[in-house]
Amino acid sequence: MENKDVHAMKQQTGRPRRRAGILTISACLLVLCTSLALVFLESAHEVYADTSNFSQGSSSISSNQALFWFQPTGWSAGYVILHYMQPGNAQQNVNMTNNSSTARWEYTAGSMSAGQVITYSFTYQQNGAQYDTGTYTLTFGTSGGGVTPTPTVGSTPTPIPTVGGGGGAGTFPLILQNMTHGAWANNQIYVMILSQTSPGQWFYLKADGTQAHINHLDANAPNHLTKNGVNYANMAFTLDQASTVTLPTLLLSARMYLSIGSPLYIPIATDDSGWGGPNITNSSDPNTDVYFDWYELTYQYGVTPFGGNTTQVDQFGFPFTARVQQTSSGFDQTNGITLSRSQVFSQYASAVSPAFQGLANTYRILAPHWSPTFASGGSQANYMQAYIDQTWNYYSSNQFTLTRPGETFSGKVINGQLQFTHNGVGSFVLNKPTTADVLACSGTLASPGMTTEELALGAEFCAAFNRGVAQNVADWSNPAAYYTGSIKNDYAMFWHQVSLNNKAYGFPYDDVDSQSPVAILPNANPPSSLTIGIGW
Repeated sequence: MENKDVHAMKQQTGRPRRRAGILTISACLLVLCTSLALVFLESAHEVYADTSNFSQGSSSISSNQALFWFQPTGWSAGYVILHYMQPGNAQQNVNMTNNSSTARWEYTAGSMSAGQVITYSFTYQQNGAQYDTGTYTLTFGTSGGGVTPTPTVGSTPTPIPTVGGGGGAGTFPLILQNMTHGAWANNQIYVMILSQTSPGQWFYLKADGTQAHINHLDANAPNHLTKNGVNYANMAFTLDQASTVTLPTLLLSARMYLSIGSPLYIPIATDDSGWGGPNITNSSDPNTDVYFDWYELTYQYGVTPFGGNTTQVDQFGFPFTARVQQTSSGFDQTNGITLSRSQVFSQYASAVSPAFQGLANTYRILAPHWSPTFASGGSQANYMQAYIDQTWNYYSSNQFTLTRPGETFSGKVINGQLQFTHNGVGSFVLNKPTTADVLACSGTLASPGMTTEELALGAEFCAAFNRGVAQNVADWSNPAAYYTGSIKNDYAMFWHQVSLNNKAYGFPYDDVDSQSPVAILPNANPPSSLTIGIGW
């Protein structure tokens, strides 16, 4: 399923809709021709700027301050981000301010020294698209700017290769806590954070807080990883190496993998534009015998508020908590699971029906939509079919009406299709789903080619079927009624039972009616801290 930012995605109807989780396909990611879990955004390559439609410059304005500016030529920028790096320091990524008096975007940087050569570049938004400029230089103590850099082959300016780290405006600390109660030492707990700085540009975080671009050649570099005769880049660090790390000002569609007893083995595409995550349904995947879990997050200082969440949409590996704090706003939210791993497995066995028992194994509890048991031809392929049929039959003789703030869906099942209008207009349809469609929130409920209105109602039905309330619209927004029926997604039900505040991502679109554990700050300033407590 689609890999989205951790923010609730919005349809044009204005309501949040999100599909948590990871896209798995049996295809090629560039040259990674295997059945892998692939992580990527819609654009596979960075978009570079047309240097004819802007001017830029930089200059020394005091003994230790430099002014950087960017000026569009005949158009307005949605935002401009300055990336600059001083010798010996990590790159800084800061939002520039639009100065109406000069009609340009500006930023004043301090702590400069005479003779320093400062490298810098810009990221800007024009007509909804994001572009990156080439790299410029300023020798502090002289005037600079205005000169277009020499393009590389193919007229593609080369971005600065290392970003983040070192603190500074907009950054924040990631605090990693070993809460395994002695079961695992700090040098046995691994953390790997993968993020984009722009579409198609993937970086991983080092223990010192700097970010390095993913590089397939690292599979054969010193300290590389090897499993089953295959080499992999070593992109993780242990809690023994760093228990507090500075996170940068820009984290797009980031994923923080946590693993215990072993690092994860992640292949990288040969053009370095993508990577393959663990495929928990492929028995030959090198990570099938690794204990792992993950946290999803996204953030852009001054532009996009921090948002992060735990998830069991695909699987559960071990318990952990995530606490997001922001002193200035008073925000303090902790999500996750505080039970021990053995308690989770024991309570799971007692809570779910026999159909869901086989999802638990030594290394994880697998989500039903990944299990062959619930797939076509599996013993539970029709687990929800009777309930789905009853619901479709009910709405063939009874009017369906769902009212949400600012919108109403209304219709009836005719010839096997739910035919409906949105706010009294249009002609839309939902075909009857299967058990697999419901558990994965896919197929008839979410597929390419469906309209925004159909996708929105598909998400609603996905949530209603999984929660066992599909036949009573009044209960769709009544959490007390969820999972009380005989046919429902027991796997999802369980995670709500054992998670803090009963918030969990047990299936895609579990954020319908605010049931997910997503924590989103009220502003685009950084958190005071993000604390991950890794349990066992």
